[in-house]
Amino acid sequence: MKTCLIVGGDSSLGAAVASLFRSERYRVLTTSRRTTRTNDSSILRIDLDTTNNAQSYKGHIGSLDALIFCTGYLPGKSLPDYTDDDIYDVFNSNILVVIRALQIFTPHLNTGASVLFTGSIAGSAGGFDEAYASSKSALTGLTKSLAKKASNSIRFNCVSPGLIEGSGMSDTFSPEEISKHKEQTPTGTLVQLPELARIYFDLCQPHWSSLNGHVIDINGGRYV
Repeated sequence: MKTCLIVGGDSSLGAAVASLFRSERYRVLTTSRRTTRTNDSSILRIDLDTTNNAQSYKGHIGSLDALIFCTGYLPGKSLPDYTDDDIYDVFNSNILVVIRALQIFTPHLNTGASVLFTGSIAGSAGGFDEAYASSKSALTGLTKSLAKKASNSIRFNCVSPGLIEGSGMSDTFSPEEISKHKEQTPTGTLVQLPELARIYFDLCQPHWSSLNGHVIDINGGRYV
Protein backbone atom coordinates (compact mmCIF):
# COMPACT_ATOMS: atom_id res chain seq x y z
CA MET A 1 0.00 0.00 0.00
CA LYS A 2 1.29 3.46 -0.91
CA THR A 3 1.47 6.22 1.70
CA CYS A 4 0.66 9.91 1.36
CA LEU A 5 1.46 12.51 4.01
CA ILE A 6 -0.53 15.75 3.90
CA VAL A 7 0.85 18.73 5.78
CA GLY A 8 -2.16 20.86 6.69
CA GLY A 9 -4.62 18.01 6.55
CA ASP A 10 -7.16 19.90 8.63
CA SER A 11 -7.56 22.64 6.00
CA SER A 12 -10.47 22.43 3.56
CA LEU A 13 -8.09 21.55 0.71
CA GLY A 14 -6.16 19.10 2.85
CA ALA A 15 -9.35 17.29 3.86
CA ALA A 16 -10.47 17.01 0.22
CA VAL A 17 -7.08 15.68 -0.88
CA ALA A 18 -6.94 13.21 2.02
CA SER A 19 -10.43 11.90 1.23
CA LEU A 20 -9.54 11.27 -2.40
CA PHE A 21 -6.25 9.52 -1.66
CA ARG A 22 -8.01 7.27 0.87
CA SER A 23 -10.62 6.37 -1.74
CA GLU A 24 -7.76 5.36 -4.02
CA ARG A 25 -6.48 2.98 -1.31
CA TYR A 26 -3.55 5.00 -0.07
CA ARG A 27 -2.52 4.99 3.55
CA VAL A 28 -3.00 8.66 4.44
CA LEU A 29 -1.24 10.52 7.23
CA THR A 30 -2.04 14.14 8.02
CA THR A 31 -0.49 16.75 10.27
CA SER A 32 -2.61 18.91 12.50
CA ARG A 33 -2.24 21.27 15.42
CA ARG A 34 -5.98 21.67 16.03
CA THR A 35 -7.49 18.20 16.09
CA THR A 36 -8.87 16.72 19.31
CA ARG A 37 -8.91 13.17 17.89
CA THR A 38 -5.85 12.08 19.85
CA ASN A 39 -6.63 8.36 19.41
CA ASP A 40 -6.37 8.55 15.61
CA SER A 41 -2.92 7.26 14.66
CA SER A 42 -3.24 8.68 11.13
CA ILE A 43 -3.16 12.23 12.51
CA LEU A 44 0.28 13.47 13.52
CA ARG A 45 -0.13 16.31 15.99
CA ILE A 46 3.03 18.10 14.93
CA ASP A 47 3.83 21.71 15.71
CA LEU A 48 6.15 22.75 12.90
CA ASP A 49 7.15 26.03 14.51
CA THR A 50 10.49 24.32 15.18
CA THR A 51 11.95 21.15 13.71
CA ASN A 52 12.62 19.81 17.21
CA ASN A 53 8.90 19.52 17.89
CA ALA A 54 8.52 16.84 15.21
CA GLN A 55 11.47 14.57 15.92
CA SER A 56 9.47 12.14 18.10
CA TYR A 57 7.07 11.39 15.22
CA LYS A 58 9.68 10.01 12.85
CA GLY A 59 9.01 6.42 13.88
CA HIS A 60 5.30 6.73 13.04
CA ILE A 61 5.79 7.97 9.49
CA GLY A 62 7.44 5.09 7.64
CA SER A 63 8.17 5.56 3.94
CA LEU A 64 6.28 8.06 1.78
CA ASP A 65 5.15 7.94 -1.84
CA ALA A 66 3.59 11.41 -1.79
CA LEU A 67 4.17 14.47 0.36
CA ILE A 68 1.59 17.22 -0.16
CA PHE A 69 1.49 20.66 1.42
CA CYS A 70 -1.98 22.16 1.82
CA THR A 71 -1.05 25.08 4.04
CA GLY A 72 -1.96 28.71 3.46
CA TYR A 73 -2.64 31.85 5.48
CA LEU A 74 -4.10 35.00 3.93
CA PRO A 75 -4.48 37.93 6.36
CA GLY A 76 -5.99 40.10 3.60
CA LYS A 77 -4.14 43.26 4.63
CA SER A 78 -2.23 45.86 2.70
CA LEU A 79 1.42 46.30 3.64
CA PRO A 80 1.04 49.46 5.79
CA ASP A 81 -1.37 47.57 8.06
CA TYR A 82 1.09 44.75 8.87
CA THR A 83 2.79 44.53 12.25
CA ASP A 84 6.08 42.67 12.70
CA ASP A 85 4.16 39.78 14.27
CA ASP A 86 1.76 39.70 11.30
CA ILE A 87 4.68 39.51 8.87
CA TYR A 88 6.22 36.61 10.75
CA ASP A 89 2.90 34.76 10.96
CA VAL A 90 2.21 34.90 7.22
CA PHE A 91 5.74 33.87 6.23
CA ASN A 92 5.85 31.20 8.92
CA SER A 93 2.59 29.62 7.71
CA ASN A 94 3.27 29.89 3.98
CA ILE A 95 6.98 29.10 3.63
CA LEU A 96 8.86 28.52 6.92
CA VAL A 97 6.62 25.64 8.00
CA VAL A 98 7.12 24.09 4.56
CA ILE A 99 10.91 24.26 4.84
CA ARG A 100 10.90 22.78 8.35
CA ALA A 101 8.62 19.96 7.24
CA LEU A 102 10.91 19.17 4.32
CA GLN A 103 13.87 18.87 6.67
CA ILE A 104 11.96 16.27 8.65
CA PHE A 105 10.05 14.33 6.01
CA THR A 106 12.31 14.32 2.92
CA PRO A 107 14.44 11.40 4.24
CA HIS A 108 11.26 9.30 4.30
CA LEU A 109 10.52 9.71 0.57
CA ASN A 110 10.57 6.57 -1.55
CA THR A 111 12.17 6.38 -4.97
CA GLY A 112 9.83 8.05 -7.45
CA ALA A 113 7.92 9.94 -4.76
CA SER A 114 6.05 13.14 -5.58
CA VAL A 115 6.20 16.33 -3.50
CA LEU A 116 3.54 18.97 -4.17
CA PHE A 117 3.39 22.47 -2.74
CA THR A 118 0.33 24.71 -2.80
CA GLY A 119 1.10 28.15 -4.18
CA SER A 120 -1.31 30.87 -5.21
CA ILE A 121 -2.20 33.01 -8.18
CA ALA A 122 -1.07 35.92 -5.98
CA GLY A 123 2.43 34.48 -5.88
CA SER A 124 2.64 34.60 -9.68
CA ALA A 125 0.55 37.65 -10.59
CA GLY A 126 0.75 39.69 -7.41
CA GLY A 127 -2.20 40.57 -5.24
CA PHE A 128 -3.77 43.01 -2.80
CA ASP A 129 -1.93 41.47 0.17
CA GLU A 130 1.72 42.06 -0.69
CA ALA A 131 3.12 40.03 2.20
CA TYR A 132 0.94 37.02 1.36
CA ALA A 133 1.86 37.25 -2.33
CA SER A 134 5.58 37.40 -1.59
CA SER A 135 5.38 34.50 0.88
CA LYS A 136 3.67 32.34 -1.74
CA SER A 137 6.10 33.40 -4.48
CA ALA A 138 8.89 32.00 -2.30
CA LEU A 139 7.50 28.55 -3.07
CA THR A 140 8.51 29.00 -6.71
CA GLY A 141 12.18 29.37 -5.81
CA LEU A 142 11.94 26.48 -3.37
CA THR A 143 10.29 24.20 -5.94
CA LYS A 144 12.84 24.88 -8.66
CA SER A 145 15.83 24.64 -6.32
CA LEU A 146 14.71 21.28 -4.91
CA ALA A 147 13.92 19.95 -8.39
CA LYS A 148 17.47 20.68 -9.57
CA LYS A 149 18.89 18.68 -6.67
CA ALA A 150 16.33 15.87 -6.90
CA SER A 151 17.60 12.29 -6.69
CA ASN A 152 16.01 8.84 -6.75
CA SER A 153 13.45 10.12 -9.29
CA ILE A 154 11.75 12.24 -6.59
CA ARG A 155 9.80 15.15 -8.11
CA PHE A 156 9.03 18.58 -6.69
CA ASN A 157 6.20 20.66 -8.19
CA CYS A 158 3.90 23.46 -7.08
CA VAL A 159 0.18 23.72 -7.81
CA SER A 160 -0.80 27.38 -7.95
CA PRO A 161 -4.59 27.83 -7.88
CA GLY A 162 -6.73 30.89 -8.08
CA LEU A 163 -9.54 31.32 -5.57
CA ILE A 164 -10.90 27.87 -4.70
CA GLU A 165 -14.68 27.76 -4.47
CA GLY A 166 -15.84 26.02 -1.33
CA SER A 167 -12.53 26.44 0.48
CA GLY A 168 -12.05 27.95 3.92
CA MET A 169 -10.34 30.91 2.27
CA SER A 170 -13.23 31.57 -0.12
CA ASP A 171 -15.57 31.59 2.88
CA THR A 172 -13.85 34.79 4.04
CA PHE A 173 -14.68 36.55 0.74
CA SER A 174 -17.90 38.48 0.24
CA PRO A 175 -20.31 37.41 -2.53
CA GLU A 176 -19.30 40.54 -4.43
CA GLU A 177 -15.59 39.63 -4.22
CA ILE A 178 -16.27 36.08 -5.43
CA SER A 179 -18.33 37.43 -8.33
CA LYS A 180 -15.47 39.75 -9.24
CA HIS A 181 -13.05 36.81 -9.33
CA LYS A 182 -15.39 34.92 -11.66
CA GLU A 183 -15.86 37.95 -13.91
CA GLN A 184 -12.07 38.30 -14.25
CA THR A 185 -11.67 34.60 -15.11
CA PRO A 186 -12.04 33.77 -18.82
CA THR A 187 -13.76 30.45 -18.07
CA GLY A 188 -16.22 32.25 -15.78
CA THR A 189 -15.80 29.65 -13.05
CA LEU A 190 -13.59 29.00 -10.04
CA VAL A 191 -11.84 25.70 -9.43
CA GLN A 192 -13.80 23.43 -7.09
CA LEU A 193 -12.24 21.53 -4.17
CA PRO A 194 -12.96 18.04 -5.60
CA GLU A 195 -11.52 19.07 -8.99
CA LEU A 196 -8.34 20.39 -7.41
CA ALA A 197 -7.95 17.31 -5.22
CA ARG A 198 -8.16 15.15 -8.37
CA ILE A 199 -5.39 17.23 -9.97
CA TYR A 200 -3.16 16.68 -6.93
CA PHE A 201 -3.79 12.96 -7.07
CA ASP A 202 -3.13 12.72 -10.78
CA LEU A 203 0.15 14.65 -10.56
CA CYS A 204 1.44 12.05 -8.09
CA GLN A 205 0.99 9.21 -10.59
CA PRO A 206 3.84 7.64 -12.63
CA HIS A 207 2.66 9.05 -15.96
CA TRP A 208 3.84 12.46 -14.70
CA SER A 209 7.33 11.14 -13.91
CA SER A 210 9.01 13.78 -16.10
CA LEU A 211 7.23 16.73 -14.49
CA ASN A 212 9.74 18.22 -12.07
CA GLY A 213 10.33 21.82 -10.99
CA HIS A 214 7.13 23.29 -12.42
CA VAL A 215 4.57 25.75 -11.11
CA ILE A 216 1.19 24.64 -12.44
CA ASP A 217 -1.32 27.47 -12.67
CA ILE A 218 -4.93 26.42 -12.12
CA ASN A 219 -6.97 29.60 -12.48
CA GLY A 220 -9.17 29.40 -15.58
CA GLY A 221 -6.90 31.79 -17.47
CA ARG A 222 -7.11 34.65 -14.98
CA TYR A 223 -3.32 34.63 -14.98
CA VAL A 224 -1.34 33.12 -17.87
